[in-house]
Amino acid sequence: MKTVFAIAWLLVLGLVAGGTVTVVLLNIAGLPGALLAGRPGKRSLARFYVGTTVCALGQSYIYLAYAAFIVDWTMLAARRPNTIGFVLWPLAFLVVFAPICVQLIRARAKASKLPHANPQIEALHVTALVALVGFFIFAFTPTAMRIAWSWVPHIWSCEVKY
Repeated sequence: MKTVFAIAWLLVLGLVAGGTVTVVLLNIAGLPGALLAGRPGKRSLARFYVGTTVCALGQSYIYLAYAAFIVDWTMLAARRPNTIGFVLWPLAFLVVFAPICVQLIRARAKASKLPHANPQIEALHVTALVALVGFFIFAFTPTAMRIAWSWVPHIWSCEVKY
């Protein structure tokens, strides 16, 4: 029963929080880079690359905070008695990786109708790759989450108690 509850909670987090993070917060996190990149048609290639890099850094930081929360919560749930932990980890991976992939697909479809490249959309490719790598780093080295995401709720539960 605890495993079913944990699966249901991961799905709720993936649908609600994942959608919010990818749509609203990543746009806000990428805004400084988009402003730095300048107006389409009047910007240099170097300025576009700098803006895209700033977008990727902001989006990656915010999305890795979401990934850290999901990984930390999964660690807590998997350690509970009467919970089948190996069932939770593939679902946690999907909860972290699926929202960014869906957002990337939607953004690419929208970008195909635009005459100029959008730095926030181009930065999503980097963010998706960082999310993929970050999930495994956080899962196998949980103390890495404390480096830049100690403000995320429950992040201190990743310490192994002997």
